[in-house]
Amino acid sequence: MSWGDRDRRELEVLHRVAIALSHSLALSEVMDTLARELTLALERADEATISVWLEDQDALEAAAVCYRDKGVDGSERGKVYQLSDFPWLRVLLRAGAGHVQQRLTAPELDPGVIDVLTVWSWRSWVALPLSIDDKAVGVIELADYHSARRWSRRDIEFCETIAGQAALALRNAQMYEDLRSRAARDPLTGLLNHRAFYERLTGELERLRDGGPTLTVVVIDLDNFKLVNDSLGHTEGDRTLRAAADALRAVCRSEDAPGRLGGDEFALLLPDLPDPSALAARVLDGVRRRARVDASVGVTLCRPAEDTAASAVDRADRSLRAAKVAGKSTFRLDA
Repeated sequence: MSWGDRDRRELEVLHRVAIALSHSLALSEVMDTLARELTLALERADEATISVWLEDQDALEAAAVCYRDKGVDGSERGKVYQLSDFPWLRVLLRAGAGHVQQRLTAPELDPGVIDVLTVWSWRSWVALPLSIDDKAVGVIELADYHSARRWSRRDIEFCETIAGQAALALRNAQMYEDLRSRAARDPLTGLLNHRAFYERLTGELERLRDGGPTLTVVVIDLDNFKLVNDSLGHTEGDRTLRAAADALRAVCRSEDAPGRLGGDEFALLLPDLPDPSALAARVLDGVRRRARVDASVGVTLCRPAEDTAASAVDRADRSLRAAKVAGKSTFRLDA
């Protein structure tokens, strides 16, 4: 490729990146775009990875991985790599500037690095930090599967240009994700708020209709909560609600979604729950121990052919009312 052709391709990539970044603030979309364009811009880049620095965990979390032959691989997103296994990256991140190259043919290469590059089929590799005001927020890594020659100064300078854009995009996307997350959270308990819970339930129902796992909805109401506010005050009432939320988080798995529907009513969204009765019993026990109040619980199994988010919650709510009629401090399953 001639220098003119390369200049033109690099300018086209920078133009596409600028357009993409102006049209989206979603972190995954931004990072996927940058990783994809890096593999398009650099002929020798067989793989591009962009990772976020989890400084408090001394780790990197993959934000985007793109392969020249396969494109973006979403399954790699979210994988965490401890920097104790890659100390040269830790040094680079702390410096917040410069770059690091590794080549299989380098005589000074550490045997541990050789093992890593061999497993990954990397013949050569270059890493650059994503930095804002000399503070690293992540790293870009490019791999060449076929050649162990050094990366050219031009390749590195182009990557530095992309890295500067990526760092700003990453910071903006993280701020956007943080704001979006806050908008979905109940400010008192930190659980999903009413709107966000129903949106999550709607999405899970769509997956259920596409052949996903079973889906259980649980609705929880604190028994006699009004007496807590009336006799002990709203400060104690807020403490009780936060403690109840903690109890619900404690019984949830990573794939479950606890929410606050309003007042003293909570809900859980539980994919592929093996034993709803056992879960309901744990909820009652957890709320009693942590919040020092009793609760009533209603449980329903979603019906993919007919359910909407509203109908599923309504059916769980009817089971909850049956538990109240039965004397409270118990649970009922939808028949």
